[in-house]
Order: sequence, then structure tokens, then C-alpha cells
Amino acid sequence: MAGLMELLSGVGSATAGYNIAKDLRKVGAEAQTDLGTLAGNLQQDSGFRGYGVQTGLGQSTVDAQGNTNIGVGLDPAMMGMMNQYGSQGGQFDQYAGQAAQNAMMNTAAREQDIYNRAMAVQQPGLDQQRAQQQAREFAMGRGGVRGSQFGGSAEDAAMAKAQAEAMNAASFASMGQAQTEMMNQGQLASQFGQVGQGYGSLGMNAYQQAFTPLQQQLNAMQVGGQNADRFQTGQLTGTGYGAQLGLGGLQARINAEKAASEMYANLFGSGMNAIAGVAGGGNSGGGGLLGSIGDLAGGAIDFGSGLFDQYFGGSSNGNPTGYASLDEYF
Repeated sequence: MAGLMELLSGVGSATAGYNIAKDLRKVGAEAQTDLGTLAGNLQQDSGFRGYGVQTGLGQSTVDAQGNTNIGVGLDPAMMGMMNQYGSQGGQFDQYAGQAAQNAMMNTAAREQDIYNRAMAVQQPGLDQQRAQQQAREFAMGRGGVRGSQFGGSAEDAAMAKAQAEAMNAASFASMGQAQTEMMNQGQLASQFGQVGQGYGSLGMNAYQQAFTPLQQQLNAMQVGGQNADRFQTGQLTGTGYGAQLGLGGLQARINAEKAASEMYANLFGSGMNAIAGVAGGGNSGGGGLLGSIGDLAGGAIDFGSGLFDQYFGGSSNGNPTGYASLDEYF
């Protein structure tokens, strides 16, 4: 009889241990699933969501991947002025280049041109003076008189000398005029260049002003980014608290399951030890002793089952820990 009771005690202990281990593995698997779910929720809740800025200039957005759309470009009016100033400046630069080229040309051709024009202006007067001189000579009966030096009269010699001096004066005047014109061309080149530079400066100023709306929008985005950082900080703080609470709750559940399994094992072990002890207390007495052993074992089992039902919720169908009650093993 003692051997039978010891066998029953060993089988019950093994069965209880197997169920406890199985339930603990189930709790571990559920904890792993819960941790994965918690990690996914935390990743979603703490992720960057992007932000947007709306101003009178336009709307700028930053999406969840960080892609930025400013939504505001350069000022078209300023860009138009820049193109206009650039065109005008380029035209004056061409004028300056042409004048500079003229200032560096050889003056000989220009001197000859000026001289020819000057002599063309004087020639009618010279011809008139010569005709008048010849008329006076014929009136005085001196027509056809020729001198040894100039081939004519003294009056002819004086007129020829005067004409030669006029031609020399016109030649020197033409050289001076040509040089003066070249100097004027150089001055014009400098002035045209300065005007071109002025238009270039105006074009550059217009180009810089064209960036003003974009710069203002970027400044607004900096303010929006600061607000987004504040939101992100609060978001991360909240997810941190949620992670701590979630892990704390999961740890509390695991600890409760562990304590329940240990208490269940202790109670079951105590019951089996009580049965084995009663069985080993004597081997005679017939049916009365066997009945006493059965009553004692039944009382021990009822006592242990009552304690387990009191602390862990009764049968396995209603037990929140998932462990079977003692009644299922007897």
C-alpha cells in the first residue's frame, strides 16, 4: 500500500511540474508577443510626422521622410528687373568697348580726312582771292608778269605764300583734332564702362532682393521647426512613459505568474508529502487502516484544493493564472 501511495505521489508531482513548466512557457511566449506589440506601438508613436508652415508668401512642408518643399520661389518682379538692368549694362559695355577700340586706332587716316575737309571748306575762298588778284593785275596792265621766285608778280608770290601757310596750319590743326578725338573716345569708353557697371550693380541688387521672399519663408520654417521639436520632445517623453508603464505591467504580470507557480508547486508538494507520510505510517490494519488513509488523503487533498481555490480562483476554467486546481489530479 505504501508503494502505491508513493507512486501516486510521484506521478502527481511530475504531472503538476509538467503543467507548471508548460504554463510558464506559455507566459514567456505571450510576453514576447506583448513586447513586440509594444515595440511596434512605440516606434509608430515616436516617429517623425513632419510639419508645415503657412505664411502670406506660401506654404512650406516637411514630410515624414524629411523631404522639404519650400513652396516659395524667387521674386519674379526682381528677377525681371535684374534681366532688364543686365541687358542695359551689356549694351553700355559694348559702347565702351567700341569707343576704346576707336581710341587705340592710328590717327593718320583721321588726320587726312580732317585736312581734306578743312581744305575743301577753304578752297572756294582761295579760288575767289586768286581770281580777284588776276583781275586787278590785268586791269593794271600787269597781267602775265612772272617773277623768278614764284613764277609771277610780287602780289602772286604773296598770295601763294599765304595759301601755303594756310595749308600748313590746316595740316597741324587736323593732327591736333584727330588726337583730341581719340582722347575723347577714350574718355567715352571710360564713361560708358562706368554706366555699364552701374547697371550691373543695379542688376545684382535686384537679384539679391529676389531672394527676400525665400529667405523670409526659411525664417518662418525655422520657427516652425522649433515648434516641431517641442512637439517631438513631448511625443518622445510620452512614449518613454508609456514604455516604462508597459514594461512595468509586463514585469508585474510575469512576477505574479512566477509567484503563483511557486505557491502552486509548494501546495501540491505539501499535499503529496502528506499522502506519502500517511502511507508510510503503517502496513497493517486491513480495511480500517486503508479507510483511514483514504479519509486522511482525501482531507489533505480537499484542504489543498480549498486553499488553491481560495487564492487562485477555483477550477482551471475560471483560474486567471491558467493552472489546474488540485481536484483535476485526483
